[in-house]
Amino acid sequence: MAMVMNCLARILIVTGRLAEPIVRRVLGSVAGYEIDVFVAPVDIAAFMTVDYVAKLLAGRVGKNSYDYIILPGLVRGSGKVVESVTGVRTVKGPVNAVDLPDVLKVGLDVLSPDKPADEVLQSLRLERCKRVLAEVEKRALEKRGFAVGGLYVALEPPPIRVASEISHSHMLSDEELVKRVSYLIESGADVISLGFEALEPHPDDVHRVVRAVKSVFDVPIAIDTSIPSEILRGVEAGADMVINIDLTNIEHVKGVDKNIAVVAIPRNPADNSIPRDYGERVELLAKTVDVVKSHGFEKVFADAILEPIGNTFKSLQAYAKFKEIRKDVPLFMGIGNVAELIDADSVGVNAILVALAQEIGASMVLTVEHSTKAKGSTREVKIATQMMAIASSLETLPKDLGISLLILKDKRRYDTPIDNYDQVVYAEEEEKPYTLDPMGVFKIRVNHEEGYIEALYIGRKGRILIKGRTAKAIRNKIVELGLASQTSHALYLGAELAKAEEALKLGKNYVQEQPLFMLPKPIKIQRNDT
Repeated sequence: MAMVMNCLARILIVTGRLAEPIVRRVLGSVAGYEIDVFVAPVDIAAFMTVDYVAKLLAGRVGKNSYDYIILPGLVRGSGKVVESVTGVRTVKGPVNAVDLPDVLKVGLDVLSPDKPADEVLQSLRLERCKRVLAEVEKRALEKRGFAVGGLYVALEPPPIRVASEISHSHMLSDEELVKRVSYLIESGADVISLGFEALEPHPDDVHRVVRAVKSVFDVPIAIDTSIPSEILRGVEAGADMVINIDLTNIEHVKGVDKNIAVVAIPRNPADNSIPRDYGERVELLAKTVDVVKSHGFEKVFADAILEPIGNTFKSLQAYAKFKEIRKDVPLFMGIGNVAELIDADSVGVNAILVALAQEIGASMVLTVEHSTKAKGSTREVKIATQMMAIASSLETLPKDLGISLLILKDKRRYDTPIDNYDQVVYAEEEEKPYTLDPMGVFKIRVNHEEGYIEALYIGRKGRILIKGRTAKAIRNKIVELGLASQTSHALYLGAELAKAEEALKLGKNYVQEQPLFMLPKPIKIQRNDT
């Protein structure tokens, strides 16, 4: 049963019958160890306990037989039990056998007798991420730049600072505003941007919302407006940054506090438009920056205006060209126009946009969670900026970092074959008469506002609303209260509650008895090839 590699370390890998073929296959790519595989007489390794393994190995494995024993990651108990019987250091391997090569490449000294290798390695990767990000922040202070409020922004990324906008903030009460800001800060926002109505001025409301946020949070506040009366009142209330300063309004706001940061945009005063030609846009933006600085503003960002799909590439060229000729000015990039205006999941869109922003040299990006499909964008953008900062510092690609934006898809497929059974029965989906549980029925919903799954029981014991964060919590409460009496009903509730939990995590709509996901399909058309 031995698979001999190089005699650097002698390892005994314990597994079950079902995983044995996978273990032997993946170990074929491993070098640098002398490896034996011990197959326990059980099908599923997760069913084993350390006491059971210790009894199996007692008398078979001695102190000098191996340097390490690797148990399956899901074996119950501590590997120290096996170690006390065999005299060989015993650690837990990965949960899935296909990850064994990765574990062995890292080295066995870091593994634990109590935690699966996956957890140990992820913890090590996360600690590395924290160290790298701390070093990125330290180096940022050594670069040229300036402070927005108490936040230092370097002329060149990394790091990229994340501003998150609350649209139509003047329509929110102070209580609603505080709740919203708290959520965005928790999601990773470095700067809170307050947006208002585009054409109708609300200077007093601007003053109110800025003061409301400033009175509760110690976070830089930006106001996204080009209306002079709103700018004046917002800065008066304590805003740290003004987005949308251009040649049409600079003369009206030149008297405001010069310590604030401003974002210059290329608006043509002749027709109040943004030039379509990216060369003209860059020229006008450079002129605007110079005019703004001539009025005494020193903390000036340049925003070439990122446009929705159809003109995104050209506007990215404008950013890149401006940065090429004006390395002394930090770039500000609003990425919400792209993420909001495409029917694609925001996770991947935001990740790509942030990657491009770092390549171009943007120091701050602005995101917004206005539409339902863009909810969670602040968190996604923040994680993306951290991924790009780590990848840049390590001079590697943004993969296998220990932090990722993989949510619905995995990097590796784990398919454990089942080859020990008496017969195969195919279950077909078909409509069958359904008998209601005499104990009662449930109405299930997801309360995204409060972050709860809610299950309303209606039956013999009255009307009981059960609220929980997870399907398991609600399931346990249903069992405790004895609210389901049929196996079919219990299975149904398990499936629906699991769907509800995933919907809560992802911010998706949940409709009872409806699929949570529908895979899109391309439209088939008739081709007339010649």
